Amino acid sequence: MPKVLTEAQVRSYHDNGFLSPVRAMSAERARGYRERFEKLEARVSDIKKMKTKSHLLCPWVLEIAEDTDILDIFEDLIGPNLRVWSMAWRVKKADGETFAGWHQDSSYGAALPVVLGALALSDCGATNGCLRGIPGSHKWGILKHEESDDPRSILARGQYITDSFDESTAVDFALKPGEIAMFDNSLVHGSGTNFGPDRRFLLLVEMLPTWAKPPRVRQSAMLVRGTDTIGNFDDEPRPNGEWSEQALANWAGVVSRRSKLIFEDSKIGPSEAYGGTRRAT
Repeated sequence: MPKVLTEAQVRSYHDNGFLSPVRAMSAERARGYRERFEKLEARVSDIKKMKTKSHLLCPWVLEIAEDTDILDIFEDLIGPNLRVWSMAWRVKKADGETFAGWHQDSSYGAALPVVLGALALSDCGATNGCLRGIPGSHKWGILKHEESDDPRSILARGQYITDSFDESTAVDFALKPGEIAMFDNSLVHGSGTNFGPDRRFLLLVEMLPTWAKPPRVRQSAMLVRGTDTIGNFDDEPRPNGEWSEQALANWAGVVSRRSKLIFEDSKIGPSEAYGGTRRAT
């Protein structure tokens, strides 16, 4: 028996590869986390580090990952033993340019499965460049991708699918602050441009079950619920303060290993969000 979702919602997720929207927290609390990000953004020069593994940099981001209500949603979909794969901020300018091409997160060496919860911390409707997904595409296997250094792409490698598929079936994951869209990391998804009037604040809460198949290069993921008797992933250090010297060092060590996995065959190399020098959108 699911804890917070209905049995019909759980079936819909597994059939379609996504479930949206689900209320995860109040709109007021969601906006409060956005304000904390903006305060941090105002005082640090390398805010792009928040694009991956941000729970290692800020205790308040880890607070979201360990939120009981959010973990209950994940547990209903993939079981009680959970590790957080990443907490990835996707802040999209209201410039009518920044976008994410059609892609599958599983295409670049991720664990399988990873469930992503796209948590809205601002309005994330169609005009704001909301996420979109192709129902059932998580069952297609991994499609062919190419990479790009297009500065408008919000993705790590500017990746996009080159195999053909029917885009007309796409569904918008329109969200209000505090709502979350759940989707499988093999789902074909992307997002359009943000025509404003405000920046789009989306936090990808990425979780995997402890039984998930690990990537070819051993990775770490923090245990946030239950126990791990399998040992496919290394543990991660908890942050001892926001943007502290130790937290930054821990982040650099973990992300360096992940960067080797994601960019090992890349022509463009890692961006500043993964410890490199290439500009991150």
